[in-house]
Amino acid sequence: MWFGFGSRKQIEIDFDGPMTLPWEKNARGRFHKLLQVRPSEVGIGGRGGVAVFFHRGVRPGWVFVCAADDLGELIANAKDDPQITEFEGRGGVFVAWSFVKPGFRPGVVAHLRRTLHPAIEISDLDRRGVYDVEPIPVHPPA
Repeated sequence: MWFGFGSRKQIEIDFDGPMTLPWEKNARGRFHKLLQVRPSEVGIGGRGGVAVFFHRGVRPGWVFVCAADDLGELIANAKDDPQITEFEGRGGVFVAWSFVKPGFRPGVVAHLRRTLHPAIEISDLDRRGVYDVEPIPVHPPA
């Protein structure tokens, strides 16, 4: 999300409680299709945050929620992860991400996993991250 008048500097979001995160979308205002995302083009290489993978189709569903210090690397690896790509046949796999400060990431993921009930709970994508911390309530991508 861009802040400031005429400023092109991206900043991480800091928050104390329930809020709507600025989930990144493409130029058309839609969430990114996983297999079409090029991390270098969307400027996420080396930037950390929270990512939510989901599929569309007849019965849309949440696939996986995690945090990463490098969202670009995470998304590049997700394209080759059979656990994630097996959902491609269900209307395509999409990804939304938000730049969240490191101290808040585990709590945000804990809340989203608790409320969204993703199909994949544990994956090598986030190095089998453990998110048994106090949840930080946020709204999922919408």
